[in-house]
Amino acid sequence: MPDINPLLQRWDLPPWSSIRAEHLIPAVEQIMAENRQVIADVITTQSAVPTWDDLVLAVAETDARLDEVMAIIATLDTVQHDGDAWRRASAVCAELQNRYLADKSSNLALYRAYQTLAQSAIALNFDAPRKAVLEKILRGFRLSGIELSAEQRGNLAKLNHDIGLLQSLFLHNLDNANAAWSKRIADAEHLKGLNQATQDRLAENARQAGHSGWLLPLDRDTCHQVLTYAENRALREEYFAAYFTRASDQGPHAGQFDNEPVLALLLAQRHRKALLLGYENFAQLSLANRMADSTEHVSAFLRQQVALETPRFEADARAIAPLAAELGLADVQAWDHLFLAEKLRQRNLGTALKNLRSYFPFDGTLRRLCLFSERMFGIQIVEQNLFERWHDEVRLFEVSEHGQVIGHIYLDPYHRQPAPDFAWTATPRNRRVDAEGRQTLPIAILHANFAPVAEGQPGVLNHLDLRVLFHEFGHCLHQVLTRSPHYNLSGVSEFGRDTAEFAGQFFELWCQSPAFLQWLAAHHQSGEGLSEARIKAALAAIKQHSSWETAYLLLSASFDFELHCCQGDGRSPQQVFEDVQQTLAHLKMPAYARFANGFDYLATGYEASVYAYKWSGVLASEAFKRFDKHWVFNAQTGRAFREAVFAPGDARSLMVSLEEFLGRPLAGDLFSTDVTSPVV
Repeated sequence: MPDINPLLQRWDLPPWSSIRAEHLIPAVEQIMAENRQVIADVITTQSAVPTWDDLVLAVAETDARLDEVMAIIATLDTVQHDGDAWRRASAVCAELQNRYLADKSSNLALYRAYQTLAQSAIALNFDAPRKAVLEKILRGFRLSGIELSAEQRGNLAKLNHDIGLLQSLFLHNLDNANAAWSKRIADAEHLKGLNQATQDRLAENARQAGHSGWLLPLDRDTCHQVLTYAENRALREEYFAAYFTRASDQGPHAGQFDNEPVLALLLAQRHRKALLLGYENFAQLSLANRMADSTEHVSAFLRQQVALETPRFEADARAIAPLAAELGLADVQAWDHLFLAEKLRQRNLGTALKNLRSYFPFDGTLRRLCLFSERMFGIQIVEQNLFERWHDEVRLFEVSEHGQVIGHIYLDPYHRQPAPDFAWTATPRNRRVDAEGRQTLPIAILHANFAPVAEGQPGVLNHLDLRVLFHEFGHCLHQVLTRSPHYNLSGVSEFGRDTAEFAGQFFELWCQSPAFLQWLAAHHQSGEGLSEARIKAALAAIKQHSSWETAYLLLSASFDFELHCCQGDGRSPQQVFEDVQQTLAHLKMPAYARFANGFDYLATGYEASVYAYKWSGVLASEAFKRFDKHWVFNAQTGRAFREAVFAPGDARSLMVSLEEFLGRPLAGDLFSTDVTSPVV
């Protein structure tokens, strides 16, 4: 009997454990062939008098079918795969998808059918969401170059192909640079200051590599731990130099994986693409589906945020100076900033932070987060036991309302190779309702990427872990609590970056609410809670001397946006970085630092969009004021938030949704609001 391809079967939840490398290409090829036939039939029957069901919904079903299979493949790419066979098959599928999407986006007959529908008499009576669907589809065609000449479309196709290859090469070089460096530690004294959980993880790294002692990899979490807590200044300096010279002409592997020429060509190709589509630069092109109305608007916002934060930057720099002198650090360097800030925090408010993580066990915190979400948004969240998964640690939560299932959230709590070393939310399926009224339920996947818990140790969360969990859970709820029936409006992946990041920023704010944290805290052994005074002291300690994290975010955002605004002005990426850094001298990066070469946001879909974290954080802070005013556990406020912000999906601007929720226009000087730096 021939093998049944699980990717071609109807499923309520993905058949994760049944999918093998040999299933990928046949499934994708068959789906694309069937989709092409559907689109050909649609053009034949819908060009003259198109209808909503037979044009918009019919093509949306083809989009959904392919997107869902490719999302499953993408998830398995990052969490597990069958080695070389899987990688080859996945790469072929990605190339097939690129060709398919290029063909579809250049299908002039299909574009004209949508235009005809949008301009028809019947479309005048469409509701706002349907009009938003059509507007987004038509904008997508225009941004794909549908109105260009045949020669220009050919040039654009080549540019898109080159951009994709360069992005892949940039990330490949960075992966190789990360893998090339590690540091073995034989003497525990060299790790003094690092907490036991981190030391246990580093010891496990060494054991898996066949070594004794400890092994430091080159990743974000280890970088944060070493630069913040390691007493050994030489170790901090060595790690800093390795991390901030990755994939460059500097550092321990100088020139081996250099991203400088890759980035220069990538920026040039993006700029050419923007010019071809009628924009002045790539940053302007990136704003086509954003809230900001111009590059000047974003640049002014970032300058304003730097100006607002500068007094705090200067105050924190002054505050650490006496401690640096006391420790014999006559010349404070970039690898000293976080360490000195943490030392000062511990000295002034250390008792407030002592053993704080013991009060936030992972399982108990997750249960309370679900309970809180149920109460606030009128839903039920029930963990499931029998389901297919890609790893034994994966968990599944069913979200219901009024006894009806409305979506699912997978949780993959811990980091495993070859997954990236940061948390993220994937959205493999959007909510939609077809022409017959059949509903397809949304799915979100929360990849928390927490450090694995050593055997015999409790799984507990520090405050940063809490923020990560809440941030990503906010994205998941945004995905599953929509009421939009429209495929291209209902999913988080369909939003502009400044909207997509909002829910994550908003949910982080619960972690800064004393009343909420007091309710959330329960010791992992005794169940004992924390007093209001202890919570307030802990939050004060966490916020104290935190300006380096804020400065790093603003540096990242300002550099990214300026880099995509200024292409062609004669400056190299390194020179742009140095110029931007002058506005944030607080960071004091050394001359050898090659920030751009290891900045993966430049090649992962956030190019010219990193500012969205700060932008959406300001909006989140504004929205949270209603909860502060009416009590953070006010279920009526929670339901109003859901209906105004989550329910519509991308049918209207987030600004409009927030004004409805707040019951007032957003102030003209809104972006002067000071907010805590978000998790990125």
